[in-house]
Amino acid sequence: MRKKAVIFEEDEVEAWLSQVRLPKDELQDILDRAAGEWASVNPNDPAGTYGIEMRRWSTRFLRESSVLLDLGWVACRHSQVEGIRNDSLRMKIAFMNTDARTGMISKMPHSVAEKGPISEKLIKQNSDVFQPWLIEPVPIEVDPILTYDFWYLCGHVSHKYIAAELSRPIGMTNSIVDNFSERVILWQPGDKDGVRVPDPVPEDFAEIEKPTVVRRR
Repeated sequence: MRKKAVIFEEDEVEAWLSQVRLPKDELQDILDRAAGEWASVNPNDPAGTYGIEMRRWSTRFLRESSVLLDLGWVACRHSQVEGIRNDSLRMKIAFMNTDARTGMISKMPHSVAEKGPISEKLIKQNSDVFQPWLIEPVPIEVDPILTYDFWYLCGHVSHKYIAAELSRPIGMTNSIVDNFSERVILWQPGDKDGVRVPDPVPEDFAEIEKPTVVRRR
């Protein structure tokens, strides 16, 4: 597979994704539906709910996709990093909420939440493969899934726009993922309209007339 730092031209994106059995329209549909669930969150919910809901629904829809299942993608909870994997491709994908740099050709997205030691280990594995002179001998007893190529489906959802990319992480700074060796752009900022969040007050109850008080004589 030809490597290119950022793939964003539509024909190149679709060709690249077809090689890893990930139809572009299916990924976009999954993210679009997850963003619809994101829209049900309102300011009365606990802090962080927006990110939790986007990750929850994106992961569920990735796993439930009959298109992806037919192409060999299955649910993966290995090492408590929730996502999907394809054993014949030796590739694993997890959803990650990312900042406003998502989808920008000249900038790399950053995770909006800190990642733990397992994610750091998977990212380091990517970095070691990317720089073969750093590879250490792999013990025979190592779980093969830990050696899979690890990717993030990065999503940024706002009221203004939705941006997304499938990217291969190779670096973190202070537990924030901020460096990628390859990026495949699904939506640049402005390609996809943002999500309109409904008013948390039901319309039927938004305006209530005051009762007329009649005094008894």
